[in-house]
Amino acid sequence: MCMMCSVTYATVGAGLLAFSPGVPSTTATTSPQTLTSQVASLQRLPSAIAAFKMPTLTEPQWLKDQNATELAAAQAKKAPISRVVTYDVMTKGAITASFAEFRTQANATLNDGRGWTRLGVSFHEVASGGDFTLVLSEASQMTSFSSGCGVDYSCRAGRYVIINQDRWQGATPSWNNAGGSLSDYRHMVVNHETGHWLGHGHASCSGAGQPAQVMQQQSIDLQGCAFNAWPTASELWSSQLGITV
Repeated sequence: MCMMCSVTYATVGAGLLAFSPGVPSTTATTSPQTLTSQVASLQRLPSAIAAFKMPTLTEPQWLKDQNATELAAAQAKKAPISRVVTYDVMTKGAITASFAEFRTQANATLNDGRGWTRLGVSFHEVASGGDFTLVLSEASQMTSFSSGCGVDYSCRAGRYVIINQDRWQGATPSWNNAGGSLSDYRHMVVNHETGHWLGHGHASCSGAGQPAQVMQQQSIDLQGCAFNAWPTASELWSSQLGITV
């Protein structure tokens, strides 16, 4: 019985050596001419491999059809732009915040795909005479728009969508204590006050841990909801524009 066997195969298949205790060893050899021919064959392998071309893979028709269906479904979820809402922008009182930044960020919020554009509208800033007027106001000037506006928060009064400069620059304790960012607060307050112009009143928290509706007074109290800067699906209507759910 063989106690230990060791088998070695040469790379070019030139020879096989077998070793077994007590048994005379035999060695299979290959002639030098054969080895030379085999080595030459190996040297030609790189060029042969380089000449080999992978077959061209084409997308099967069933996969093309599936991708087209998925793309069409995704596009169908986007409301087509059917109306342009115009607005002009102004300031009231002493403004220390960047007015250019305010205009840029407000426009980005209004036209964000997560926001009121889901009603099928787009918002376009004009020099004057817009459908509504967006205002960046010094806190002490808020009451000049309406007795219903206060110095602590933002407000909507008639055609005016008024953002309180103090809130624009620092959000509120309720929002900050919940871990909300200033960037998201700015999205929320523009969406909230514009929501009033669109015809919405205030909403309440729908349940602890749930995303707040954008029309909830998140600046004052989250009521157990998670802060949310964008209108929810149930808020996608506007009496101002005649758009129903």
